[in-house]
Amino acid sequence: MGAFMQEAFLWEEAKTAQAREAVYRFRYTQYFSTHHSLPGTDQARGRVWLPHDDQSRHFLVRTQAGSIVAVATATPATEPSLFPEWQTLLELERLHAILPETMIVSRAIVAKTERHSTPFGKICLRLAARFLNEGRHYAVHYCAPGRIFLYERLGYRLYGRGKNLRSGLFRLPMLLVADDMPYFQKVRSPFRTLRRDPEKNRPWIEKAFALCPELARLPFCLHSQAEIATMLASCQIPEHNSRGLAQSLRRGARFCLQKGDVLAPAKVDEGNFFVLSGSLSCGEQCYQRGDLLRTGAGRVWAKSETELVSV
Repeated sequence: MGAFMQEAFLWEEAKTAQAREAVYRFRYTQYFSTHHSLPGTDQARGRVWLPHDDQSRHFLVRTQAGSIVAVATATPATEPSLFPEWQTLLELERLHAILPETMIVSRAIVAKTERHSTPFGKICLRLAARFLNEGRHYAVHYCAPGRIFLYERLGYRLYGRGKNLRSGLFRLPMLLVADDMPYFQKVRSPFRTLRRDPEKNRPWIEKAFALCPELARLPFCLHSQAEIATMLASCQIPEHNSRGLAQSLRRGARFCLQKGDVLAPAKVDEGNFFVLSGSLSCGEQCYQRGDLLRTGAGRVWAKSETELVSV
């Protein structure tokens, strides 16, 4: 996870009152100012804060010049001041046996100017990797239907039914289980490269599966479109959200290219693609692992064995 960001970005933990306040204000200006009904929004002061923020760890991604381009927060799942709606949404009572080893990753927000770049997925990866390496065994978060395929490929799994929040938004709970290497390999998660001992931590994996048998279900991202249609009911996803999820999963196609293979518009829909491994070139432009490219009129071909996924 050392190569989390390109050299243009710097990662830091917000340990001062001033840095934490910068996180709260960034949340507001970049997302919450247009979502007035979301909890913690303080329109008068232009900030977003909930009581558990005082007991959470906050992180910022900055440019070399000091401008913030992304923020994210991690809260212990045992925190008493946790927002009550999150307790219900994340089904924390059900996870009682693993709560001391669990972090809640929330409010990963990227600047509007970077929304079609890579920081969002990378900040989620960086946070999860950090806490796994610190001895935590699980990370949970709530997810919009259209983001399920992205989080599944990062290594998360659905473990509960979706719920409508008081704000009207529909969200689903997802869980990352440390050292679940068979799953990481299956979805080609970046976590499959971590140097950890899965046998040493197998009891933690088995404990999570005992609490949440749904974790054993094959993820959406590895199903066909026909199979996905039959799975949506198990998550109780409203019909209008189901359509959005199906469209997102269609966009979330995965490609493995051998050296010399061509990715052409005739092969895929025009859209944004994230390079998971290898390298691609298009004319004078070269894309490496971690880059985002957009397919269009020009052809893109693999310079080495390459894997990419649409985002």
